[in-house]
Amino acid sequence: MKHSQKRTFMDIEKMSSDEFKAFCRLGNKNHFTRIRKMPLQDLLFTMINRKGLTLALELRNYMKLAHPGVSISKPGYLKQRMKLNPDAFLELYKYHNRNFYADSTFSTYKNHLILAADGSDINIPTTTETLKLYGSASRKNTKPQAQIGLGCIYDVMNRMILESDCNKVKFDEMRLAEKQMERIPETIGNIPYIIIMDRGYPSTPAFIHMMDKDLKFIVRLKSSDYKKEQSSLTENDQLVKIKLDKSRIRHYEGTPDGERMKELGEISLRMVKILLENGNLEVLATNLSQTEFHTEEIKELYHMRWGIETAYETLKNRLQLENFTGTKPILLLQDIYSTIYLSNLVEDIILDAERELDQKETNRKHKMMINQTVSIGILKNDLIYILLETDDQKKNILFQQIYEDISKNLVPIRPDRHYTRTKGRLAGKYSNTHKRAY
Repeated sequence: MKHSQKRTFMDIEKMSSDEFKAFCRLGNKNHFTRIRKMPLQDLLFTMINRKGLTLALELRNYMKLAHPGVSISKPGYLKQRMKLNPDAFLELYKYHNRNFYADSTFSTYKNHLILAADGSDINIPTTTETLKLYGSASRKNTKPQAQIGLGCIYDVMNRMILESDCNKVKFDEMRLAEKQMERIPETIGNIPYIIIMDRGYPSTPAFIHMMDKDLKFIVRLKSSDYKKEQSSLTENDQLVKIKLDKSRIRHYEGTPDGERMKELGEISLRMVKILLENGNLEVLATNLSQTEFHTEEIKELYHMRWGIETAYETLKNRLQLENFTGTKPILLLQDIYSTIYLSNLVEDIILDAERELDQKETNRKHKMMINQTVSIGILKNDLIYILLETDDQKKNILFQQIYEDISKNLVPIRPDRHYTRTKGRLAGKYSNTHKRAY
């Protein structure tokens, strides 16, 4: 049995457990206790199977497959959804992740997981309720567009979303990342990691917090961050002492952060200049030692941060994250977390297939990888049959068929291949390079 198959079956078993059913009940312990047309397990399966069709068609297709001859109305279905704790799928994907990191097959860089923190704006239906709860991304005196600020921490080598939080459209990314880092050991245990962050994150108190907790980080600085220290750099890789004088402390006066800064007086950061592909020279701040990670490795690690941008692109375009079931905030959260769960599940299966591929394919010109878009489409189409199957032997056969179909769809990895970036859309609505997965 494949590692991903074992974890998927454990997820299905968890969904039917009394403990998880209790977690799913929102506010009323009697929810999901009566036998109805749409019991809890079916409710969860419909969300995993969601394909972005009109709700009437989604329900028709599911009931035809799961309960032939039985139908359910949209109001009846949505009434059941309103009873579901929106954190149910958040709990499910974290359970899946804990099982993933309890295994020994995950990838590391010098025995460290490489994590990236970033946020992204999610367009949501604009209603009075969503505007009040999450805010608008539009400028004043223009048509409002409600958005959720989604903040995630992502394992770039194993392609797993470890943490995700839905916030107002404008939120403090660094403060959120600190809270998420406190929760990460619940998923990965004592595995050491390096957190990589972009220009929106630098903060002296945050650097101090991470160094106090012995957390390793790489952060890209803005030109205005530690301006004096950046201008005085004489080498491309240099240890810099940063004086915590009154001008730096005054913003935090009277707070625990300010007191800690006064206590320290100064901190040391390693600053590394790197040349980006566009020709710009950027400065990275890190607490990684020069003996453990040399300059080129710091540059390589920072470039790996791009994985989280790809993950957001997959969520939004391949998995149609912004194609919501309804307009109620509770439905939006359910759709977001169920999509993240499915994303992690897909990547888990793909990683299994890629490991097997690496062992078999040694004489190709290019290293091959599994086609992610096709894999998502296959899983969206076929996973429901595994979820509904009660016979273990048939379930194994169905999973093996999915695995084999995914393994057949390969694309070459061409290192350092890139295209000139152009503004605006040059293609029509249906791009040849971004076909839909389902």
